[in-house]
This record gives sequence, C-alpha cells and structure tokens, in this order.
Amino acid sequence: MKSTVVVGYDKTPPSERALVQAAREAAWRGASLTVVHAYSWMPPMTPMVYAPTSVEEAIRQSAEEIAEHGAALARARFPGMKVVAKALSGAAAESLATTARGADLLVVGNRGRGGFSGLLLGSVSMRALTESCVPTMIVRGAPRDPHDVVLVAIDIEEQADDLLDFAFTEAARRGARLEAVTVWDMAWAAEYAGDTDEVRQAAARAAADLDAALEALVRTWHAKHPDVRTSHRVADGTPAAVLTEATRHVDLVVAGARHRGDGQHGMRVGPVAHALLHHADCPVVIVPRD
Repeated sequence: MKSTVVVGYDKTPPSERALVQAAREAAWRGASLTVVHAYSWMPPMTPMVYAPTSVEEAIRQSAEEIAEHGAALARARFPGMKVVAKALSGAAAESLATTARGADLLVVGNRGRGGFSGLLLGSVSMRALTESCVPTMIVRGAPRDPHDVVLVAIDIEEQADDLLDFAFTEAARRGARLEAVTVWDMAWAAEYAGDTDEVRQAAARAAADLDAALEALVRTWHAKHPDVRTSHRVADGTPAAVLTEATRHVDLVVAGARHRGDGQHGMRVGPVAHALLHHADCPVVIVPRD
C-alpha cells in the first residue's frame, strides 16, 4: 500500500513550517502528501435562527482554497509528488487524527490559528496527538542548519521496538547518526542515603547495567540497519531536563507514548513526552506503543 503523510495546514507560520517538514518527510518516504484544513460552522443557539446556505458555502469554499493553497506550495517545492488537498467540516484535531489513520505519519505545527502567541503548544496540536493512532510529529524549534542527528529517548523498562524501528528508519532516510539516550536520576538516592562511597558505588553499578542493556538494545536494531551510525549514553538527571537540553543539538527527537487501550483511539502522553512537546528545540515525534 502506498505510504502517506498527513499534515494540518491553516496558513499560519507554524503550519507553514509543518507543511514544509511534512513534504520533506513524504519525499524521503516516496509517499504522497495529504494537506488537511478543518473548518466548522457553529449553529446558532436560537432555534429560529439558521445559517444561510450562502454563508456555509462561503466558509466551505474558503476552507478548500486554504487546503489547496497548502497543496500548491508543497507541489512547487517537490515537483512530481502526489499531493491531495482536503477541506473537512468538523473539529480540527479529530479531523486530522481520523484522516491520518493508516498513514505513515501525521504532522502538525506547535500552534494553530486560534492559539495565543505565548502558548508553548496549541490545544489543537495536543488534542490531535492524543487522538492519533500513528507516529505524530509536532514541528517545534527555530529553523537552523542540520546537525545530522536523530535522538531517541529510551526507557529500558518499557517496550521499545516500535520506537527504535521508527527512529532507525528515520535516521537512515536522513543519513543521520542515531543517538539513543536513557536517563536515570540518582540525586534522590544521595538525598535519602547521603553522598557516601557505598551510594556512589551502587550508582556506578546501576549505570553500568543500564549502559549494557541500552547497548544491547541498540546493537540488535543496528543489525537491521547496518548503514546507520549509532551512539548511546546513559545520562544522569531528570529525564525531561536532560532530553530537552539535548534537543538543542539534534534535528529530531523521538519518544514513545502508550496506546489508550480499551478499544479507544489515540495515545496517553506521559510527563517526559509532555515536556518535550512544550519545550523541545527541534521537531518531536511521538510513536504509539503497547
């Protein structure tokens, strides 16, 4: 089945960046691109008042023009790419998540038309992510020269196959180095047990065990992607702070989120992914996992 990348577009600067990134991701995949603009007409509260057909038609036509404008920009940047424009009536987040079911990737900007300029992450972007069933990219950070590094955040205690599969494949497409990082905070132990030789030795043994486990995990996936350069490290500190700081020197950070379960669509975003979504200095991809 032909792969597809879906992007939300509303002519705002964040969506312009998301459009460019989504088109680039589609080009790397040899995929088609679907540009989505969602619109809604809120019905009047008074039953005796109704929306004239001409008004609804004007709204629909404007939405179609916005979607087609985004599609035209993508076609101009990547000639030959199949680009489809869709104007959908309904809530933006749900429209994006529904359209993206079965796609390779959903891409959204960090804010939309209705967001306050000071918001770190818009409500539509966050809602689209939590409704999404596919890897979802939030395009963050200022444009800059590439570092040719993809960072993947690994929790050794969690299942990471889907996460590493996406991260290795993405690094291969970009010709980038893959850096796998797991973060372990030992400060709490020193606070409770004191900064003693015994505590430091226990911390060193634990860090060595984590490093060995991470190295084995990376080695397993490197065997499937032998052309990808890799590195790994165990970092000391709070995961959100360490990973957010690391995004200053990478092109993409990949993290995981659990499926909602109970037959519901979407993901449950944990505190580390939440911090990255609000503070990362580069695009963030959240990959759903079991």
